[in-house]
Amino acid sequence: MSEPKPVFDAARHCDAMAPALGLAISEEQRPVVLQFLAVAKAMSEIVFAAPVDEASFEPAGVFRAGRPHDGEPA
Repeated sequence: MSEPKPVFDAARHCDAMAPALGLAISEEQRPVVLQFLAVAKAMSEIVFAAPVDEASFEPAGVFRAGRPHDGEPA
């Protein structure tokens, strides 16, 4: 028997992640932040439900901020 899928708790996630990210979320901002976290969760479920062919993955390029060093592509 498989374990039940954990329920996403936007408030708990906000309380844990805001300090980790150095964010100060006011009581006035909190309801809207929680609303957007719920929307982001719903969007992630759509993305993760899409079929993906594992053989089609290609490594992404590497981003380096700043000016390219000699010999590196721009």
